[in-house]
Amino acid sequence: MDAFYPWQVAYLAAVCETDDSLMDGRILEARAALEQRLLSPIEGEEYRAIENAERALEVLRAERIDKFVGLESSRQTSEPSQSTPCNP
Repeated sequence: MDAFYPWQVAYLAAVCETDDSLMDGRILEARAALEQRLLSPIEGEEYRAIENAERALEVLRAERIDKFVGLESSRQTSEPSQSTPCNP
């Protein structure tokens, strides 16, 4: 059985989040939890788990940016005359 670490609560909240409006906050909370944990001595297995979590959060962040950029470019090219909630 894999060990459970307290920082995994925030990490799993970010990984499992489906609401785009909450995603950035979840990623920041997870990174903060990881950084806080790195302030104390860590055993080898947990350190590898933290490294894996950091990589996964970076991928999640990159996918979020790609999704946002893709939405903006499609909105600019296919819907230039329509308004958005932020641009009436």
